[in-house]
Amino acid sequence: MSPGAAFVAELDRGPGDPELLPERLARACVAALPVDGAGLSHAFDPDRRLPLGASDAQAVAAEQMQFALGDGPCLEAQRRRRPLAVSAPELAQRWPVYASQLAARTAYRSVLAVPVGGPLAAVTTLDLFCTDAEAPAVPDEDVAEVALLVGDALAADMSGGQHRLLGLPDWFHRPAVLARQRVWLAVAQLSGQDGISNAAALAVLRARAFRLDQDLETAAEGLLRGEVPPA
Repeated sequence: MSPGAAFVAELDRGPGDPELLPERLARACVAALPVDGAGLSHAFDPDRRLPLGASDAQAVAAEQMQFALGDGPCLEAQRRRRPLAVSAPELAQRWPVYASQLAARTAYRSVLAVPVGGPLAAVTTLDLFCTDAEAPAVPDEDVAEVALLVGDALAADMSGGQHRLLGLPDWFHRPAVLARQRVWLAVAQLSGQDGISNAAALAVLRARAFRLDQDLETAAEGLLRGEVPPA
């Protein structure tokens, strides 16, 4: 069975809740390709990255860690708009903090990040994770086929889906996305309080999250609730 056929077979395995489409797509990627985890993210600009869905909790954590640090293979692939495969040694050399956190908190050791195909290629990225230390050895044509299916499915739902709120598909209003949006509220609050730019406020929030060993969403929520971390 070709990767595309395996992807479609997994995606069609029973009816799915419309708001869970990104999770279903991520799981279909894992079923179709020789990888152990997958996640989808959408970016309006380099710092405004939304987690659309993931195949499992470890893939969720892998995305959150990278966003909290503000750099990593998935973010670079999105900036370059081309696939990027990174082995464990390369990950440790180029992004040592992320590599350390990834190894400590997940079973993943290597990453393959690729923009989805179709009209969302510039803003939506498919992040594939492997437990093997070697970079995922996935043929380019297989990755391209699956990435195109993912991009087309998301684009079709964005343009013609029946389940919509405020003009966007239901999956743009799920808890993970709403929690990420709270980060921007915290950034705006820091910026206003301290008289600094949004970029500087985001850096402050990231430093706070790192110091407290929290993901950025948790650090942002603590700030918005008025919780003052220890100095």
